[in-house]
Amino acid sequence: MVAPPVKKAPAAKAPVRKNARGGVTRTAAVPANKPPTPVEPTGPVMIPAITEKVKVLEYLPGSEPIVLAGTDNGLYRSVDLAIGWEKVEIDPRYNSNIFAIHVSPARPQTIWVGTATSGVLVSHDNGKTWAKAGGAVDNVPVSSIATDPRRPDYVYVGTVQTLYLSRDTGKTWIRRGGNLALGNYTSILINPNDTDEVLVSSSLESDGGIYISTDAGDRWKRVDTKSMKLPSRRVWSLAFDPHDSGKIFAATHSSGIYKIERTARTAAGM
Repeated sequence: MVAPPVKKAPAAKAPVRKNARGGVTRTAAVPANKPPTPVEPTGPVMIPAITEKVKVLEYLPGSEPIVLAGTDNGLYRSVDLAIGWEKVEIDPRYNSNIFAIHVSPARPQTIWVGTATSGVLVSHDNGKTWAKAGGAVDNVPVSSIATDPRRPDYVYVGTVQTLYLSRDTGKTWIRRGGNLALGNYTSILINPNDTDEVLVSSSLESDGGIYISTDAGDRWKRVDTKSMKLPSRRVWSLAFDPHDSGKIFAATHSSGIYKIERTARTAAGM
């Protein structure tokens, strides 16, 4: 028995369209079995976990909480830790070794980062573009950044050498010398009830400590006086007690955490 001949599918005809002179123009035929062109993803590229060394985290509360992570190789953002992290691209001209991150609740679209060698960088559009923040110090690692919760134009920056402050959102900076000693200013604490009151801590190995200003950084006074017999004066972090603003916790280099009771006398100058 002879098998019936196999019928071939008709060849695809080239589509015809009229040209401007009334004639016809044939275009190349598209094969019926040609695979569709892949579509490039348009959303952010997510990674399940950060593999670089994480130096600092910033948590932004809200209806959609955000976590920012500064690493030795860039800035990352997560809106859902179960999904993963998105890398926030920073201009390659700038150093991306991140030591400090700050976002003011008053300006959630503005991100401040402190780098190892490019000073302070700032983005006013939620990380899409970046620029150096005015004349902030270069080539010196930035240890901490904070802004006044009521006056977000007031910016404080601690470095491994000294403290800087700006009154115009980082366009110009003032180096605080005088009675504020040389130090690695690792933490900046601003009293939310009286933002003229600012405390800073230094982790300098030879002579760290805690300083207070009651005029938004113009003048400073040392909190841990020489008469205090403290096991360590190297302070890495300061925090208010969330249940009692009259208490401050100070995390030291090797001697645990100190608790500072803010009486009427200490609040006026510790």
